[in-house]
Amino acid sequence: MILAPFLIFGWGTGHPFGVAGAAMSSLVAIVVAIVWLLSYFFAEHSFLKFDVGTWRPRLDLWRKMLAIGLPAGFEFAMTGLYLAVVYAIARPFGAASQAGFGIGMRIVQSGFMPVVALGFAVAPVAGQNFGAKQAQRVRDTFKDAAYMAIAAMLAFTIICQTVPAMIVGVFSKDASVIAVGVDYLHIVSWTFVGSGVMFVASSMFQAMGNTVPSLITSGTRIAVASIPSVLLSRTAGFQLHWIWYMSLIAVAVALTMSMLLLAREYRRRLTFDAPEPAAVSTGAVAVQT
Repeated sequence: MILAPFLIFGWGTGHPFGVAGAAMSSLVAIVVAIVWLLSYFFAEHSFLKFDVGTWRPRLDLWRKMLAIGLPAGFEFAMTGLYLAVVYAIARPFGAASQAGFGIGMRIVQSGFMPVVALGFAVAPVAGQNFGAKQAQRVRDTFKDAAYMAIAAMLAFTIICQTVPAMIVGVFSKDASVIAVGVDYLHIVSWTFVGSGVMFVASSMFQAMGNTVPSLITSGTRIAVASIPSVLLSRTAGFQLHWIWYMSLIAVAVALTMSMLLLAREYRRRLTFDAPEPAAVSTGAVAVQT
């Protein structure tokens, strides 16, 4: 964030790099983060140390990691596919429509950062309690995280409903671009709360070691939003905001599926055996006098 304006606009240097400057600032930030992280492992009193002897490939562990990671990674691929579909549909409406949608998407992504951070925290917390066979703590983790996600997304919804033009206007002064961005935020913001809860649920599936339900709900959401939109775009009188309304239906369907699948995972995976009570000796007690 600090480097970007200097490299993009050439503040203080007189050499603006434009879009390339944004890429350069990201690269520098990643390099700094990697060096900083490695310095922790090499510190004298660090709790974690590199042990080259443990670097032998463990294919059984690789399979388990891929079984959990690949479905979750495929979710992001489907999101990219949805964006490609929307941009393709929006192309006939002109560059202003594509720009308005692009700005709106970036605003939404920025507003979801608190929920993304929350999801990253939910997975290890719920996963540790799942490994410790603390079923109620696993359920409480989702409940508390869902409440926090709802609160954050409700606040973001209110902002997008009240001052969308102000937000979009930060990125463009073109009236047609602002109009598309405002229309997008007005409609799509009604999905924020449901999407936030789904993101937390996705982290819960990861914590319990089964990401297939999350893949199913994400695939359903993308399919419900994309396929009808493509079909509708071929009809006479098609309007771009019809796509945003399809996203409302898609999130409602996916949220319902996500909650049903999460309840199913609870029934299947949170049925730990109760610990056996300590044995009580019934033998005679010797009393020494």
